[in-house]
Amino acid sequence: MKKIISVLLVMVLALVMAGTAFAADETKADGGFDFLKFAKERVLPDFHPTVKVEEAEANFVEEPFYKGDGVIRAKVGIFYSGWIQKHSMEIEMDYRTEDKKIKVNVIKDTNGMNLVGARFFKDGEWVSLAAMGWK
Repeated sequence: MKKIISVLLVMVLALVMAGTAFAADETKADGGFDFLKFAKERVLPDFHPTVKVEEAEANFVEEPFYKGDGVIRAKVGIFYSGWIQKHSMEIEMDYRTEDKKIKVNVIKDTNGMNLVGARFFKDGEWVSLAAMGWK
């Protein structure tokens, strides 16, 4: 009898833990926007047009979170190969859900060429995703 109770207790505990993990996934604050894909496919080539995007990698430095007023913020690290060596960028992106605009700020870039400027992403300016052809 004690074994049955122990097994049931372990099963209940496992179900509770699985439910908690599922609930955490549902409340993930990305607003349906793929920050990593956008950083790799739009932000990186805007600052470094000669980079091979398919060879670059992107990951979260800071997971997306609701900043307030319908804005979701994430920090993304991008790793890419330059002509001579490997480089990395860290960017902060604010995504405004109401009008689907994004603001990108480069925090650091080991290449240093972002000082030349970008075509779309100017410091502190909101850019329409539709204007960039992003759905």
